[in-house]
Amino acid sequence: MAPIKTTPSGTVQLSVKSKLLPKTFWATFDTFDEAQRYGQQLDGLLAQGIVPTSLLEPRKGPSTSWSLKRCIAEYVRANTLPVSETKLLGTVENQMLGVTSANMNFDWAVRKLKFA
Repeated sequence: MAPIKTTPSGTVQLSVKSKLLPKTFWATFDTFDEAQRYGQQLDGLLAQGIVPTSLLEPRKGPSTSWSLKRCIAEYVRANTLPVSETKLLGTVENQMLGVTSANMNFDWAVRKLKFA
């Protein structure tokens, strides 16, 4: 049976590793029973050499790309921030005009922020 764990938010995560899958499959469920049922079904299929096509297809990224300005605005709206952090975010926002969430990833951060 695939490992199941409860997250701090109360949801339940299932992880399935198999040589038939391109990488570890993770799924989140509302209840332990749902995760267990799905895990048993998936384990049964994989034991027979059957891989659901949805697990072989690459997952698409977010359908909506936000500007960095919007990301910062949403973050500021949802959190109480010290003045220093608000000023820092303003500086970052001005330096990264035109950047969107669709093109922000680890490689981008290494290139842009010169960590490498």
